Amino acid sequence: MRHFIIDCDTAEDDIFSLFLLLHSGATVHGITVVEGNVSFPVEVQNALWASEFSKRFFGAEVKVYPGMDRPLVKEFRTVENVHGKGGVGESPLSSTSKPQNKHAVDFILEMADRYPGEIEFLAISPLTNLAMAYLRDRSIVDKIKAVWVMGGTIHGHGNITPVAEYNIWVDPDAAKLVFNAGFNLTMVAWDLITQYTVNDEWEQIKKMDTELSRLYLSFYSHYRNFAMTKQRMKGNPHPDLITTAVALDPKVVSEMERQFVDVESCDCLTRGATIIDYLGVLGKEPNVNVVYGIDRKVFLDHLFSLLRRGSGP
Repeated sequence: MRHFIIDCDTAEDDIFSLFLLLHSGATVHGITVVEGNVSFPVEVQNALWASEFSKRFFGAEVKVYPGMDRPLVKEFRTVENVHGKGGVGESPLSSTSKPQNKHAVDFILEMADRYPGEIEFLAISPLTNLAMAYLRDRSIVDKIKAVWVMGGTIHGHGNITPVAEYNIWVDPDAAKLVFNAGFNLTMVAWDLITQYTVNDEWEQIKKMDTELSRLYLSFYSHYRNFAMTKQRMKGNPHPDLITTAVALDPKVVSEMERQFVDVESCDCLTRGATIIDYLGVLGKEPNVNVVYGIDRKVFLDHLFSLLRRGSGP
C-alpha cells in the first residue's frame, strides 16, 4: 500500500494525475490545492469535481483541502491562456460538493504525523503548501517518505520566462526552502517532459471511445492547441502525468542523477530558475534526484491503460 497526498493547482493534467494514482491502486488521502494555473476558486471547484468523479468511477473518496492562495513573498499571475479559464478549457467544471474546513497545511502536517515514513507528496504545483508545512514543523522532513516535484528546468529552457518553469517561478522562495530542507526529493523538469508529448497517439485515443478517453480529449484540447501553436511542440505535453508515472513506476525513468539543485529567488531576470551543479563545483552535498530521461513507451503504456479502463472500482 502506498500513501499519497496530491498537491494541485487543478487543471487538466492535475486531474488525470489523480486518476492515474487511483488507477494504480495507491491510497490518496487528500487533494491539497495551492495557487497556480487558474483562479483559486476554479482550482478548488475542479478538485471537487475530480473528487466526485473519483468516487463514482474508481470507488475512492478523496477529500479536498484548500491551501495557500498566493506565494510566500511576491505576487504571481495565472495562465488561463494555457489551460483555459476553466483549467480544462474555457468551460468550468461544476460540483455540488464542499471542500474540507481544515487548511491544507494543517492536513499535510496531520498526515505526516499519522503515517510517518509512509506519506509521499506529489507536488505537481507551486511548492507553497509544503514550504508552509515545513516552516510550521521542520520535523516533517523526516516523516515524508518522498517528495515528487514537477518543476524547474535542467537546461534552462523555461515556459514562463526564458529560464524559469512556471511552478517554480510562481513561488521560488517556497521552492528554495523545500529544495534545501532535506526532503527525499525527485525533480521532473519542464524541458525534459517536452520531449515526450502525445503526438499521433491522439488519433489512437479517439478510437478508444471510453469514458476516460472522451474526457481526456475534451480536457486536453485547449492545452494541446496552445502547446502546438505557441510552444512549438508536436503534441500535448504531460508534465504532471509523467511526474506521477515516475512516482509510481521506476521503469518510467531511463536516466537519473543525484545532484545539488538550488533555486534563484532574486528579483531579477533569472527569478525562478533551477540551478543544477552539474560538475560539483559548489562543493555541496547532492540534494535532488534529477530525472534526465523517460522511457516514452512505458509512460504511454500507463496512460493508455488508464484511458482504456472501464467504469467502476
